Amino acid sequence: MRAVTTPEVALWRATTLRRNDKTSWQARQATGLWLADSHPTVRADALQIVAELVANVIQHVPGGRRRDWVKVRLGFGDGFIRLEVTDPGTHDTEPRFAALKVDSEEESGRGLGIVAALSIRYGTAVGANGHRVVWADLAHTHDGAPGTSSL
Repeated sequence: MRAVTTPEVALWRATTLRRNDKTSWQARQATGLWLADSHPTVRADALQIVAELVANVIQHVPGGRRRDWVKVRLGFGDGFIRLEVTDPGTHDTEPRFAALKVDSEEESGRGLGIVAALSIRYGTAVGANGHRVVWADLAHTHDGAPGTSSL
């Protein structure tokens, strides 16, 4: 994980989804609605990022009673859009973001490589309640140029 200072984010939108085989699709649908007026490139990148982050929760975070949820949030900062995915956490108390190169032959980590490649910043944290937050920021300006979004 890169050490970064996280800029201020406002205007949050959020949804909590039940974990099942449709959760990634539901997260993409919510994100797509929130970014409906955004530049197509920003929207496409955001949809890919949220799908990868939610898929990681489904694959790597143990489920069970009171652990069958995923929270997706989208916020806007000065020059960027932040996507966050929060999960119930794992037994690993240290936050990790082990991104591999997209063309890696490894079985695990390619999705986070995609997130790292599409984002300007990314990171993870574990809250006092043990819930893990993984986030990624996408570049965003208001001028409507390619790779940007207008609100």
